[in-house]
Amino acid sequence: MEQHQSLITWYVLFAITQATALVLILIDNNTLADRLSAAGLLSLNGVWFLLYGKKLVNRADDDWRGLVYAAGSLATFAPAVWFSGNATFALFGLVPQIYMVLPVAWAFWPMALFVFTPQILTWAAGAVPALPWPAALLIIAFSQAFGWAISRMSEQSRQRAELLNRIEALTIEAERARWAGEIHDTLAQGFTSIITLLQGAQPNVELALRTARENLREARALVASNAPSPLDGSSLEEALRRLVNGVELESSFRVIGDPVGLQTSAEVVLLRTVQEALTNVARHSGASRVDVVMRFDEDGVSLEVRDDGRGFGDAPEGFGLRGMRARLEQVGGTLSLSSDEGASVLVEVPL
Repeated sequence: MEQHQSLITWYVLFAITQATALVLILIDNNTLADRLSAAGLLSLNGVWFLLYGKKLVNRADDDWRGLVYAAGSLATFAPAVWFSGNATFALFGLVPQIYMVLPVAWAFWPMALFVFTPQILTWAAGAVPALPWPAALLIIAFSQAFGWAISRMSEQSRQRAELLNRIEALTIEAERARWAGEIHDTLAQGFTSIITLLQGAQPNVELALRTARENLREARALVASNAPSPLDGSSLEEALRRLVNGVELESSFRVIGDPVGLQTSAEVVLLRTVQEALTNVARHSGASRVDVVMRFDEDGVSLEVRDDGRGFGDAPEGFGLRGMRARLEQVGGTLSLSSDEGASVLVEVPL
């Protein structure tokens, strides 16, 4: 967007200089034929830009095609100056174009040829150039410096555009990862629980229905980008207690210390971590009991989920644990795993 607006500025400059040069041509003291010839050639110069040069500027193609454009532009500009010296005013719009379609090192000689064209044609006609040669050399020096600035601005605009595209891509990727984590921690686990409940020797339809309703609330909360539905209208302690009481194993939940208010982001991380840990216990540990302890102290809050199952062993971390670590990193938290007499997941989040 920024680069597009910058190009529009240059297009407006070119249009103004062309229009001004045409007006100056039409009101000078030359013959009508010379004035019309110069105006026609300068108009043809504008058409050449619209048909060929504009494509090079838009695509930022700094290669040999810029030389083709410069040659075609000079082929219409030079005879226009021959018929009317006032066509020289068009240089204010033509010189910047050279630097927009050619590398700075290549653009110097075409630019110098454009600037010297009025001098050469005036000298060839046997007249004294209106612009002294030293002044023309000064214009060339300023044009080269100006062209370097144009090239730098163009390069910076391109780099900013690339940076914005990378930021957008990273943002989209982060959002995809967040949604993947949300779905894994809520809907996927809920559906797995429903299937397990219905496939058991004695299907627990009532609990399956309750899990399905909770999944539906989770889905609506995700779509609305609200806090997780277990937190709606309740404290983190209450939401965690419901999660622990909802497991099919013997379980307990304790709070040690004086609870303090946490940011919503930290509450979401703690809730999702316990949810993921309890799911892993039910699906993989073979445990008969799970205990959850939430502890508040001066440094922060910690949550430990401990079971009496087989432990983690040498199995690599799955998507769930990696997602837990990623969530905790967002709030400055840490995750520790232990397999001493069962399995223990310890989460610590600073206040």
